Amino acid sequence: MVQILVMGGTQFVSEALAKFFISKGYEVDIFTRGTREITYEGVRTHLIGDRNVSLDIQKNISGKQYDFIFDITAYHKNHVKTLLDYIDTSKLKRYVLCSSGAVYAPSNQTLFEDFERTENYNWGQYGLDKKEAEDYLFSLHKQEGFPITIFRPSYIYGEGNNLYREAYIFDRLTKNLTIPIPKNVGPVQFVHIDDVVRVMESVIGSEQSNGQAYNLSYPEDITWKTLVDTASHIVGIETHTVEIDETALDPAISTRNYFPFRNVTYTMNIEKLNAHHLYVPRVNLHTGLQKAYHFYQTENVQLSDATMNKVDEVLRIFSLNK
Repeated sequence: MVQILVMGGTQFVSEALAKFFISKGYEVDIFTRGTREITYEGVRTHLIGDRNVSLDIQKNISGKQYDFIFDITAYHKNHVKTLLDYIDTSKLKRYVLCSSGAVYAPSNQTLFEDFERTENYNWGQYGLDKKEAEDYLFSLHKQEGFPITIFRPSYIYGEGNNLYREAYIFDRLTKNLTIPIPKNVGPVQFVHIDDVVRVMESVIGSEQSNGQAYNLSYPEDITWKTLVDTASHIVGIETHTVEIDETALDPAISTRNYFPFRNVTYTMNIEKLNAHHLYVPRVNLHTGLQKAYHFYQTENVQLSDATMNKVDEVLRIFSLNK
């Protein structure tokens, strides 16, 4: 029986991953702070602690053995190092890190896995910390043969998303509210949660993926208007959008103050997934948003984002500038 540790397990990606593994018959432990209820069955052991506290890792993880570790909640090098310092890795077949496309240097190009990784002003400390976690793992693999696989997703969306992204668009549409969208600087890509968990699971049994990093996205380049128009078609309510030229705004107002995404080019090449015989994402934007909207309706999703505190102000400013 394959034994898996999921770091996380009660929020979006980590929860979806744990549920998927359980459905496949794997033995699954999860590690969370214990502040959120587990809404599904089948977890073998729920390890409760704060991974920022090394004593909590030591008490829960020390000496434990797993075939695979899927680390969804590691945001910097120390998260990874502390975990690996205490766990028994003698039977570990793979440590899988969920990183991010934010590790890449700013670029309007389609990103390949060997593209420069450095601090990216669009993503700030988040991307830099993820890069340093990757670097630590790459060094372990090179020096000790430690088994790793790293995934760099684009925007993840779908059922259970705890970030106010597609739910924001659904909220505006269902309330017949105008949606301000930034002038697009280039295409972006998304990946549905169903594809994310299947791609990650395909590492099990894959030797070729050891020591590798992979982009994780659905290869469909879209604009913000495409995103909103697709959601509008699914919801069945005509969309009203206003394209925002940010040169007409106070420089203190950023895209994230009125929109749930950064307005930067964000596209990735995923040919390496196919070349290495891993699962290749297949849920297109329309299908994925249909699933997300069904979840939004049936679960009465209620989310917010304090950063988006200038939506009405931006709409007022732009209407005055017309």
